[in-house]
Amino acid sequence: MTDAAAQVTAAQAGSPLLDALRQIVGNDHVLTGDEDRRYFSSDVYREAEPAEVIVQPGTKDELARAVGAATSAGLAVIARGGGLSYTDGYLPSRSESMIVDMRRMDRILEINAEDMYVTVETGCTWSALFEALKDRGLRTPYFGPLSGLRSTVGGAISQNSMFFGSGVHGNSVDCVLGLEVVLADGQVLTTGSAATPYAPSPFMRSYGPDLTGNFLADTGALGLKAAATLRLIPFPAVTLYASFAFDNFPPLCAAMSEISRQGLAAECFAFDPTHQTRALKRRGGFLDDFKALAGVAKSAGSVAGGVKEAARVAVAGRRMFDDVTYSLHLVVDGRDEATAESMMAAAREIALGAGREIEASLPKIMRGTPFVPPNSMLGPDGERWVPIHALVPHSRAVAAVQAVHDFFAENAEVVDKHGIDWGYLLCTSGAQVFLLEPVFYWQDARGLYHNRTLDDEHLAKIKTFPEDLAARRAVDDLREGLARMFMEMGAAHFQIGKAYLYREGRNPETYRLLEAIKDAVDPDRLVNPGSLGLA
Repeated sequence: MTDAAAQVTAAQAGSPLLDALRQIVGNDHVLTGDEDRRYFSSDVYREAEPAEVIVQPGTKDELARAVGAATSAGLAVIARGGGLSYTDGYLPSRSESMIVDMRRMDRILEINAEDMYVTVETGCTWSALFEALKDRGLRTPYFGPLSGLRSTVGGAISQNSMFFGSGVHGNSVDCVLGLEVVLADGQVLTTGSAATPYAPSPFMRSYGPDLTGNFLADTGALGLKAAATLRLIPFPAVTLYASFAFDNFPPLCAAMSEISRQGLAAECFAFDPTHQTRALKRRGGFLDDFKALAGVAKSAGSVAGGVKEAARVAVAGRRMFDDVTYSLHLVVDGRDEATAESMMAAAREIALGAGREIEASLPKIMRGTPFVPPNSMLGPDGERWVPIHALVPHSRAVAAVQAVHDFFAENAEVVDKHGIDWGYLLCTSGAQVFLLEPVFYWQDARGLYHNRTLDDEHLAKIKTFPEDLAARRAVDDLREGLARMFMEMGAAHFQIGKAYLYREGRNPETYRLLEAIKDAVDPDRLVNPGSLGLA
């Protein structure tokens, strides 16, 4: 429910721009009510000064015209997809802004099984895309984040992300072939091999310089993506699962890195003891949940095999984590049973070098129901939740994890004083990337974002807490400290937004080139100002 009919501000009343926007997208898709403006100007972590107006275009033409009208009137324009950022990615840095809610632009424009690509409007969710392709025996190599029920293709390729399929196929941006981008003046730019008047086809990303890459992982700072073309692969014929227990993180990291280097697991992820306990508590309901077990059964190769797998998961229940300190979870995809078995055997041998095998209930459930409601935006008991992460090469993985342990040990007094709990997720992407994601939990009031984004049924079951601004400031300080530490160890990041120290961590000549590109596509600096440190 929205408050689009609410009283507009005095500054907005009778605005020629609002009239123009209503003519472009329709009255119902120009939102000016206070609650709507607050909601769309907030994310998982914080609430910014509200944008002046929210616009919901339904077509590329509407998007281009709305952007051109807003920037001509001096408003900043910011694209917002599923709204699951926690790094101020789409939060306005000035009130004179227009947020573009991209979710009406959700059509799958072309599935080309012969040339192996799919073109979608960028408001399409990963869940919708996955289901449409699965019916045809196809998949994108990376096929979405855990939040793919709400997360959009445009959001993931703007912020960059990883999870499903990443262990072998890399990050979200690695499967992009071409884009249609609306620039600050409303002009539509095509990138990749389709950027020609002569029989255009988006089958190839780099014909000459990789102009597509300029607009990927840009956190929406260079343009608003209207459509994207992604690579396709055949849907895996066989999927296998395994989980392992480790006593400490150095051998765990070593096993993950070797599995990554050999390209064995489509997903390779691990939890530390704290995050594991909370993940189990949150997903614990799945272990007895009919939908989750049905997902496991459905993902199996046969009806009989599916029933058997679901029964194993149900029987294992929470016992899969008995006496487990660190847990590693693997998903192996293969084009046939022999290939999958061979890859899993190699991965198992690596993991058993220092770990012991446990029931693989969690990865089975996560693949059986890959996209779930975003209720994990709060802790399992209703605590506030926010992560931070670092991407490092395998050679630095153990040192990075140790540095995080040392950081929290040095800040133990602050952590204890404010009742802050922390844990971390580990994950690999492709053959080169190791992700470390510390996660904070603390008792604090939830916001308008949570109340409008999370399921009502879930919200009714969890606790509410009074506002704790001191704890929130402490989390701010700890995240900023970790961000600086990660910068100084040469880490990279997804979801850079306005939170990570991107400008401070770049060589001056490299950042000057980015600024020159910004000046070429957005000379008045009106596209998501402040993102990537670009004023």
